[in-house]
Amino acid sequence: MYLVLVQELAAEENRSKMEGAEQRRPSRRLLTLRRTRRRERKAERQLIEAWRRAAELHGRLESADY
Repeated sequence: MYLVLVQELAAEENRSKMEGAEQRRPSRRLLTLRRTRRRERKAERQLIEAWRRAAELHGRLESADY
């Protein structure tokens, strides 16, 4: 009887750990997705800023030519 109880407790603990692991995986995926989106937005902002600087420098060079 004691071994059956221990076995059932171990099985329940294992099920609990497996469910916890399955629940953590989506949250980790969500965290990775959020991180990736933040990086994309940052890269977009940097690209837009680089375009602005390039346009500004281009404008200065054109005005210096005249």
